[in-house]
Amino acid sequence: MGEVRFFESNIANHEADGLISTGNIYLNMSGGVNGELLHQGGKAMQQQLHTWLKKQSLHYVEPGFAMVIGPEPFAFKCIVYTVAVDGFYGTNDELVKTCLRKGLAMLAEAGCRSAAVPALATGYGPLKKEEFGRILREFLDEEGDFGMERIDVVCERDIDEVRKGWGNTDSLKPSCGKA
Repeated sequence: MGEVRFFESNIANHEADGLISTGNIYLNMSGGVNGELLHQGGKAMQQQLHTWLKKQSLHYVEPGFAMVIGPEPFAFKCIVYTVAVDGFYGTNDELVKTCLRKGLAMLAEAGCRSAAVPALATGYGPLKKEEFGRILREFLDEEGDFGMERIDVVCERDIDEVRKGWGNTDSLKPSCGKA
């Protein structure tokens, strides 16, 4: 099993092969990780998402949706946009696990060996960061790390709350870093 690490920094600038980002069912990059990607990278990824919706003749996607976007102009090999909330910004453990499963699988398929993961569904979504930490640990214990050498959980603030939910474990050896 790869290493799981925790960082308090800007995820858009984090050094990893791949990034899981999360947004809403309308594929709007309006806040959180996506807002930062939009701010730093311009509108190309937002246009990619909206063009995909239009080509599919859709106005929205179902919760649990995932697709590869970008990654230009970012240094990541691959960015996966996932939807970990429903239309009312509700979520649950299984939805978050679905997004983790799809996101890590797509990153692995793209040849990524390391992943930067935000605390899914904790921005506009109702999850507390502590709950995300618990869900992530359960997920990795149940399904593994998809061959990732490391998974970095990255939040701009309150990373200790994620660590609290994660708890201590000998098998996954979490470590903490401040970038």
